[in-house]
Amino acid sequence: MRRGSFLISMIVIAVFLFCSCGSLPDEKEELNIAIIQSPATADPQLCYDSASATALAFCTGKLYEYDRNGELIPCLAESYELSEDGCTYTFHLKEGLKWSDGSPMTADDFVFGIQRLADPDTGSNAVYLLTESCTIKNAGAVTRGEMPVSSLGVYASDDKTLVIELEAPCAFFCSLLTKCNFAPCSRDFFSAVGNDYASSADTVLYSGPYIMDRYEPIAKQIHYVPNPYYTDAEKISLKGVTLQVVTNVQQAIMCYRTGDMDVTPVNGDYMQLAEGDPELQVFPKASSYFIFLNQQKCPELKNKNIRMALSKSIDRKSITDNVLGAGASPVYSLIPQGFYKETGGNDFEADKERYKELLGNDPEEAKMLWEKGLRELGISGFSLEYLYSGNRSNVAEATAAQMMDTLPGLDIKLKPVPFKEYIRLQSTGNFELSFSGWIADYIDPTSFLALFLSTGGSGYYDPQYDALFQRIQSSECVMDPVIRDSLMHEAEDMIMEDAGMIPIYTEGNTFLVHKGVINFYYDPIGLCMAGELAKEAE
Repeated sequence: MRRGSFLISMIVIAVFLFCSCGSLPDEKEELNIAIIQSPATADPQLCYDSASATALAFCTGKLYEYDRNGELIPCLAESYELSEDGCTYTFHLKEGLKWSDGSPMTADDFVFGIQRLADPDTGSNAVYLLTESCTIKNAGAVTRGEMPVSSLGVYASDDKTLVIELEAPCAFFCSLLTKCNFAPCSRDFFSAVGNDYASSADTVLYSGPYIMDRYEPIAKQIHYVPNPYYTDAEKISLKGVTLQVVTNVQQAIMCYRTGDMDVTPVNGDYMQLAEGDPELQVFPKASSYFIFLNQQKCPELKNKNIRMALSKSIDRKSITDNVLGAGASPVYSLIPQGFYKETGGNDFEADKERYKELLGNDPEEAKMLWEKGLRELGISGFSLEYLYSGNRSNVAEATAAQMMDTLPGLDIKLKPVPFKEYIRLQSTGNFELSFSGWIADYIDPTSFLALFLSTGGSGYYDPQYDALFQRIQSSECVMDPVIRDSLMHEAEDMIMEDAGMIPIYTEGNTFLVHKGVINFYYDPIGLCMAGELAKEAE
C-alpha cells in the first residue's frame, strides 16, 4: 500500500534542500539515486522490503536475472537441466566466479545461502519463498525446526554444480531465483564475522556488480564502487553509485531539480510536480488494485447480478485521471499488462480491455442488474462495510461514492483502519468489501490467481476454480507450458466472468531520470538493472 499539494516559499525550499539532500559525489562518472525509505538490512537472506531489495540489487549476484526486455537470462549460472519429473534442477555455474575479495565462489556458497534462508535461527520473513511459492524438499520441516538445515533439498555435487530438489514441479522456479534471498553466502566468511554479519559494509562479501563501501544499518546514504571480480565486470561503466535516502517525495523531486539527484521516484499526490516533464519515465509494474467481494461473509454478494452491478457502477478512468494522476491507468482484468510473457513471447494480457464490456462502467446497465439482483434476493436495498487502509482513503471514498450514487438502496459504511489492522482483518476474512492491492513476488500469473482460491483471503469461493488452479500447478502443466498458459487464461476468465472481484487500476514504477543516464530500467517486480547503468559525460 502506498502514498498534497504544497505551498512554500523559495527561501524555505532552498534551506530545506541544503539540509537534506546530502553531500554527494560530483564526478560525472558517478550516479546519484534517491530512494524514499532506508533499507532494513544488507543481508540478502533477510531481505523482505523493497528498499533493501533496491540496495541489494547493486551488490548481489543471483543465479538468474531479468533483462530490460523482460527475458530471464543467466547471471551467475551458465545453464541448468531439469529432471523429467520437473522436480530436480541442476545448475552449472559460470567459470571463474569470485567474491569481492577475490576468493573463489563455489556451489557450496549457494547451498549455504539457501540453508540460511530456511534456518529458523536466521529468522527471515522470506521463508515462504521456500515453503509456499515453490516448495524445496523438506523446507517445511526445516523452517519449523523439525529437521536440520542439512536435510534441505539443496546440495553441491561439485564446486561448479548446484542441485535443488523440489517437492512438486514449479513452473516459475527460475523466476524466484532472481530474488536476492537466493544469493550465495560464503560459509567461511559468515563464520568469521559471526553475529556482526551484514552490520556494516565490511562484514559482507559481495557477488554483484558493485561493492558497498559506505553503509550503516540506519544509513541515510549508501555508496557503491565497482566490483572488479564480478563475472560481467566489463559492463560496469560507472565509478560509483550513491543511494540517498530522501524520505519525502516532494523533497526528492526538489533535489532532482537542483541537480543533486540523477534519478528520483515520483508517486502519489506529488505526481503533479512531474507531469509533462520529458524526463518522466514510467515502467511496467506487477501491480493490481481491486475491490474484494467477500461472498463467504456477505450473503448479498453471492448474487452475481449484484456483483456485476457494483463493478459497472465504477468509472475507473475518472479515478485514475482525477484521484490518482500520472502513472496509474484503468484496468478491467486481474493480470497486469506487460507482466508475463507466454510461451512464444506474447503478452499474457495483450488485450488490456478484454473484460471492459463485461465489467466496465455502464450506469444504466448497472442499475438494471442491481434491480434484478435485489428482486432475486427479495430485498429493496442493503448495507456493506468497506474496509481499507488509511493511506488509500482517496480511492476508497471515490469508489464508494460512485457505487452509492449509481445504485439506489445501497449504503456503504467506510471503515478506514491502520495498515497492520487492515492486514489482520483481511487475512482473517473479517470484511465485506475491501479495497486491496497486490504486487507480485514473482513473474507468473499464479501470483495473482492464487488470491482467489477458497483459502486465498479474497472471500471468493468456487470449488471448480480451486480444482482448475490445482491442475495449473500439476506436473502435466508445468512440463507443458502451452497447456499451462491456456489454463491460466481459463482461470482468469472464470474470475472475471463471475465478477469475483472488481478491478480498478494498475500503476507503474515512475521516475524522473536525467537525460544523461543510460540504461536505467525497473523490471515489473521492482529491481533496477544495476550492472547496465551508465552516465553520459555532459
